[in-house]
Amino acid sequence: MLDKLNFINPLYFALSATLCFSYASIIFTEFARKVSPLWMNTFKAAVSLIAFILTIFIFKIWITPTQSTLIALLLSGCIGLMIGDIFMLKAMASLGASRMLMIFGLQPFFLGLGGALFFHQHFSLYNLLGLMFMTLCLFTISLEHFKKSGVWQLDGLLAGLLAIILDGIGIFLTRYSFDNTVGITAIEVNAIRCVGALLGFGLIYFFKEKISFRPTWKTFTKDEKVRIVAGSLLGTFVSLILYLTAVSRGKLSIVSAVTVTGPMFASVFESVRYKRMPNIYTMMAFIFFLSGFFIFAKIS
Repeated sequence: MLDKLNFINPLYFALSATLCFSYASIIFTEFARKVSPLWMNTFKAAVSLIAFILTIFIFKIWITPTQSTLIALLLSGCIGLMIGDIFMLKAMASLGASRMLMIFGLQPFFLGLGGALFFHQHFSLYNLLGLMFMTLCLFTISLEHFKKSGVWQLDGLLAGLLAIILDGIGIFLTRYSFDNTVGITAIEVNAIRCVGALLGFGLIYFFKEKISFRPTWKTFTKDEKVRIVAGSLLGTFVSLILYLTAVSRGKLSIVSAVTVTGPMFASVFESVRYKRMPNIYTMMAFIFFLSGFFIFAKIS
């Protein structure tokens, strides 16, 4: 499987994961608005878990994880895939897919710092300069909406920032698991993380919010059903395999720097789907974003 392709640079896995997730994020945003972020998150986690289990059985991929690895991955799924993705889809529903993915441009800074503290990976102060450009990017995104509506849309930005923090915690726990159980693959890791996410969703449904899946599914057209399943597989199953393969091999700050190219791809996909050109604010945000990205990409 992917873990045997050691000759491939981890950054190519990260870039491929970003392409998959950027396209799927358009679908996630659509159905998060149509139904709810909680429904969309649970659906894509369930579809992905089925795909991971089938892959494990078909290719006979399984290495029994240690107890600490199992706990870390279940927590990673609950914190990153469940709670983090709820905030992510809330931000997407508010800001749009491309703008939300821009906020993830801040993640290389946090992952670089965490990688230095917990995994003894090199951390450069150039991260601070990159962070400045990414902050300008966030300000430009918010300024665009403020000019249109007189509202800074701080709720969407806050949800996005919480999403990247929680996602980062999930990544740290996942990287620990790769280091703690030698030979474990991204397939197994993701399967366990999906179980953790679904356990978390189950607690929410039991104690707080009841959501019906079959009646909602019946309201979708055939085209919508195909798109939501395809998006769940591409954006969670495929992208997570590729991304965690990169995480297991590369430096966290560098791998995450590649993934922040997501806004460019998402913007292209959004423009094609909705047949609209990006405005001046979006282009300025991209300039700040690219400046930060190239700085992060230089960090070794």
